Amino acid sequence: MSGDRPWIRGELTIDAAVMAEIEADSVACYPSEACGFVMGPASEPGLLDGALREENEADKYHRLDPVAFPRTSKMYFKINELRAARAFDAGEAEGRPIKVIYHSHCDAGAYFSAEDAATFANDGQLMWPCAFIVVSVVDGVVKEKKLWVHTPGTDGFEESVLRIRSR
Repeated sequence: MSGDRPWIRGELTIDAAVMAEIEADSVACYPSEACGFVMGPASEPGLLDGALREENEADKYHRLDPVAFPRTSKMYFKINELRAARAFDAGEAEGRPIKVIYHSHCDAGAYFSAEDAATFANDGQLMWPCAFIVVSVVDGVVKEKKLWVHTPGTDGFEESVLRIRSR
């Protein structure tokens, strides 16, 4: 998978304006987790130059079935899988693939949680062809942001380099 989608290995560069947009979304959603997609040109695999906010549906699922979905948006994010699949397909078709899924952590660090790992890897396989940005928001203020990538052959993730590019 990484041969035709090298961004899943990390070492990415994000435009400062796009990072600012993700941080603003993370603060605006606080104390709920924000989530969305980050894309860039297929011709520049390491570049992230656009973001698309998604609705966190965790509270909706929690209300419908609190046993199956015990976490609320304060500690979990859920993106509609059909919308996500359509967004990934559209990005590929337009030459602007989704390279990253972002989400925030509320009053916690920018780590990749066990819940995150269980959502995005299964039996050593990456579930979506992307990397992940986690933004830490503590008391309504962004504290840190980190890029995480799947460790091939495992269900684990490791931190990678995320450069911020000013124009």
